[in-house]
Amino acid sequence: MLIKRATTFNNGAQKKNSKTPVSLSSLFIENPPQISSSNANRTNPFGANNFEYYVRHQCKSGKINLNDALSNFEKLIKVKPLPSIVTFNHVLTSVLKLRCNSDAMSMYRKLNYEGIKPDLCTLNILLSSCCYLGQINFGFCILGDIMKRGFEPDIVTVGRLLKGLCLEGQALEAVQVFDKMSEIGFQGDAFTYGILISGLCKIQETGFALKLYRKMAERNCEGNLFIYSRIIDSLCKDRLVDEGMNLFFEMVSKGITPDVVVYSSLVKGLCSIGRLKEAIKFFDKMVGQGIAADLVIYNSLIHGFCQVGMWKEATRVFDWMVGEGISPDQVTFTILIDCLCKEGKMGKAYEIFALMRQKGKEPTLFTYNSLMNGLCMAGQLEEAAKLFGSIADQGIELGVFSYNIMINGYCKGWKIEEAFQIFEEMKIQGCKPNAVTYNILIGALCRAGRVRTAKKMFDEMHVYGQSPVFSTYVIMLDGLCKKGHVDEAMDLFHSLESNKYKSSIELFSILIDGMCRTGRLEEARNIFNEMSQKELVPDVVTYNIMINGLCKKGMVLEADKLLTEMEEKGCLPDAISFNTIIQGFLREINVHKAMNLLEQMRRRNFAPNEAVIEMLINLAVGDSQYRATLESLPIPDALRQ
Repeated sequence: MLIKRATTFNNGAQKKNSKTPVSLSSLFIENPPQISSSNANRTNPFGANNFEYYVRHQCKSGKINLNDALSNFEKLIKVKPLPSIVTFNHVLTSVLKLRCNSDAMSMYRKLNYEGIKPDLCTLNILLSSCCYLGQINFGFCILGDIMKRGFEPDIVTVGRLLKGLCLEGQALEAVQVFDKMSEIGFQGDAFTYGILISGLCKIQETGFALKLYRKMAERNCEGNLFIYSRIIDSLCKDRLVDEGMNLFFEMVSKGITPDVVVYSSLVKGLCSIGRLKEAIKFFDKMVGQGIAADLVIYNSLIHGFCQVGMWKEATRVFDWMVGEGISPDQVTFTILIDCLCKEGKMGKAYEIFALMRQKGKEPTLFTYNSLMNGLCMAGQLEEAAKLFGSIADQGIELGVFSYNIMINGYCKGWKIEEAFQIFEEMKIQGCKPNAVTYNILIGALCRAGRVRTAKKMFDEMHVYGQSPVFSTYVIMLDGLCKKGHVDEAMDLFHSLESNKYKSSIELFSILIDGMCRTGRLEEARNIFNEMSQKELVPDVVTYNIMINGLCKKGMVLEADKLLTEMEEKGCLPDAISFNTIIQGFLREINVHKAMNLLEQMRRRNFAPNEAVIEMLINLAVGDSQYRATLESLPIPDALRQ
């Protein structure tokens, strides 16, 4: 079966790869003259002179460069009698180690042309070159050639072929090849399994990799550090950290000592899901075992603390790292700067920025973006604009994310005209606005009441090669509804459905709110009921909108029924739900109902809002019973003296 597949590839590879360089196809000459490079009459095992010995020694030293290798090769093919193929293999291996795969191909072609017979090692080297060049089909051709020459593919041959497939992202195909080889008696070792497992992990087939590892164990092939390391890392990247830790403890129980790479994977995985205490425990365990922490693991810890806003702790880890003699890189500095900016600590962020430059680490665009975003969030738009203008002076090309930061900053600062100036500038500079850019500007126009301009911009998005995304529709619908353009909003909603976007609770809530705002309560009810037909379950926001609409129409009893219904359907009311209905009952002087609801609020530890308290105070002035009820209620912190 394996021979058949190799032969098929050998016969068909050139047809399938019309773009393959001529040098590759010329590796397989039909019937080249074959000259044996062995010499039984030699008295010197290294050739007729010391040149062979010199070449082998130079190759083994690892100090040979490409020019020397090519020069030695040219001299070797002129030596008479011909040197051993083993010497040629040494040269080819040196060229392969230099990653000069095309040169290795050319050298083999010359050997073939000269009629010098390759051995299995030569063909394995050639197989590696093909795989590194991404010519896996020719790798199978070489496998066929190996068999035609009477060689038995060894573990190196198979390993290199499987690695070639994995390098091309074809790990699943590599497993199939391995299975077919196993059917004809090939026994893989830990190295072979390691290639497959690593390839599967790279294409995020972690579950498959784990199954292959278990299958490997069933065949009495023990896993090694590399295999455990790859699977643990892949599990952690998939946020399956507990499974990763279980494999870690299994590895330790088998006497395999984890290295810093394994610990880094676990620490990074734990930090990514916010389990910082456990991450620190693993870090301490690693250091306690005498394994030195590296920059990668420190960056993971710093990033973990920054993700949850613990900038002080992140700074302590940073200081500890520097104290241990590990120099922070661009990533370290940028992580810290980004965190400090998000926490509004601009002074501290600029201190780290200054230290970054002092240490000779050039800020990246991401570093500048973090600073700009921080300045915009702090309302320091002039400083942000100066920084924005200086980025190009640093030789860094601005991207759409940078422009979006400034546009968003101006929009939040109600400087819409300045935002549009940046928008025009980015188009002039050849930076294409994306959906986020339009979302920011359309949202700002809607908030400013300029809904017509927003709608025009929405309609013209396609002119600049952009189509509205779902979030763009949400922003535009919300803007139209809040300005009372409900019919236009409904038209847009139907066009959204025709564009195969799925309806959402958020969209229905916006439409219901728009209907309620314009007094179209029956239509709001119809839309509310339509949700169940689309298999959408109203959330507390949707119910609150509907309750508010009913109360404003004086239909408080219906609102109260809806409150009961929402709880029966598993949607728990919040403080807004109760406050809205209580205000409705108090406006209608239905104090008894209001007091019952207030009692429910008290049991749930919800606090009445200012409007409810003010209405209650007016009632309590003339009634001690109401005063006692008022005093028993939880009071919002904002109203405490």
